[in-house]
Amino acid sequence: MILRGKVFISTVSIHKSVEIRNIFEPLGVTVVDFPMTECIASDQTPAIQNTISQIEKFHWIIFTSANGVKHFHRLLSETTNLPGIPSEIKIAVVGTKTALELKKNGIIADYSGLGNTAENLVKELIEKKLLQGCNILLPLGNLAPDSAQLQLSKIANVTRIDVYKTVKTVVSDNESVERIKNNHYDLVLFTSPSGVMNFADTVGTEYINPELRVASIGKVTTRAAEKYGLRCMITAETSTYEGLANEIINYYKLKN
Repeated sequence: MILRGKVFISTVSIHKSVEIRNIFEPLGVTVVDFPMTECIASDQTPAIQNTISQIEKFHWIIFTSANGVKHFHRLLSETTNLPGIPSEIKIAVVGTKTALELKKNGIIADYSGLGNTAENLVKELIEKKLLQGCNILLPLGNLAPDSAQLQLSKIANVTRIDVYKTVKTVVSDNESVERIKNNHYDLVLFTSPSGVMNFADTVGTEYINPELRVASIGKVTTRAAEKYGLRCMITAETSTYEGLANEIINYYKLKN
């Protein structure tokens, strides 16, 4: 196998590490966990409680991540007596994993985006003229950009609530840092801009340079890496773990 014997340092959260391992370890890769982020529940502010208590006023809810689905349903159950999202509200999702998380709550999305970013999903919905004049709820993470909200605000009434927050993981194991310092690795895997930022803060600026061997899950993460002076050898076209794996395999095939 083309990846046998490679060492990949994974920066995904510890809760997601099993997904990375299940993809790469059967291919012969040694995966070293170096979690840079974790997602935790947002505080229940009066604004969030007020929005969720009036959920019936929304025509659409747009979920851009599985974390958004999970934490929104937690808030819904804590704030209301509803058994779930009212059936008259339409739901759009980004990607298969978001759709699967929604399905765990007994709901099939009314629209699943063809791409893997919030911007692509919003563009599709706007082009199909599905959202004009609608009341739209965006349950997001605290680090999500305002781009989707700004796009939608041109044609609809949009309410954003941050239902989870991404925080830096406290790192106690220095194995990954030592591997990087001693060049005992093949790739560092980045799957989010916040992971890049926390990695730079943890490893130190002296090791953040274009010589670091980096693979990125997508263009947004690659742009974040470039801001820190990193050069992504590999950027996945499809922003999923599977898409990242396929891009890495193709890279090593061409290299050999």
